[in-house]
Amino acid sequence: MKNMWKFSILSTILLAGNIAGIAIADDAPSIRDLSEKAFEQLTINSNEALSIQVKAKESGVKSAVKFRIKDVEIPLRANDSEKNSTSKISSDLGIKIWFELIDGTLINPTKREWKASERFYVHIQSAVPVYVGLFQNYPDSDPLSHQLYPDRKYTESFRAIQPGQAAKLPAFFEMGENSEKEIMSMVVVRFDWEGIQNGLTTRAIDSITPNAKVGAQVTEIGTGTMKSINEAVLSSKDITKERIQENIKNISKNEAEKISKAVNKAVKNTKFRIIGSKTPASDNPNDVCFYMFGTGDVGQWQLTLKK
Repeated sequence: MKNMWKFSILSTILLAGNIAGIAIADDAPSIRDLSEKAFEQLTINSNEALSIQVKAKESGVKSAVKFRIKDVEIPLRANDSEKNSTSKISSDLGIKIWFELIDGTLINPTKREWKASERFYVHIQSAVPVYVGLFQNYPDSDPLSHQLYPDRKYTESFRAIQPGQAAKLPAFFEMGENSEKEIMSMVVVRFDWEGIQNGLTTRAIDSITPNAKVGAQVTEIGTGTMKSINEAVLSSKDITKERIQENIKNISKNEAEKISKAVNKAVKNTKFRIIGSKTPASDNPNDVCFYMFGTGDVGQWQLTLKK
């Protein structure tokens, strides 16, 4: 029987504990410092691009769906055996994440021994406008995952996360009562990814407000698209239009086929480059957060949390 996540008054989720493939910067603080600077610069670049779009809109210039955010170079360890050797890649998708216990302690989830029924919040700060989906995964079952966020109980969960603004997700999350491991994943989609536009309340770039914020919200079609991205990554198989229709009710075969093509193209480049932290707890988010950079418009990140 599946170990379903409990939901409390604010909603509950359970998260995972060690991050596969994470590049912990224990012996290379320069990598983390450079990552922080790259994240800050990407945020500046994103806000500049949004401001340019506002001015273009005021001038009556019609824009394409996607617009240019100057990318940044992020440092990566070239080889784990070469502890001081790094390489660089370009990225125009970046987020930082940290966690907060109910008592207010900020933590690094990979450095914590979790307890049954322990509660916490998730904080996300993005360098570019993004939509976020959270899922509990069941690798040996069908369906492979269950959507936990966005949640209809919280209208704000369907809004775009704006660049440079830390967002504390409105739901608190709770570990399960037993000692079994739990798996969760996060899907992050850039607001101007073409594959999500039909899943928004309006075309995202047209929704940019005079104060350079993205007003478009994700709809049921959009959340179903993010769930389909998650399933395609988990299964390592192309997702079919039939599966799309299971994830998104009341859409036509033609629309399902378009979404499946967009998802299958996007998932080929969803791996985040992650820079972690060695600090287990702090009162400063920058001490415990981890940075995640993507080279495409979509990123998927998976955690396995052990108690």
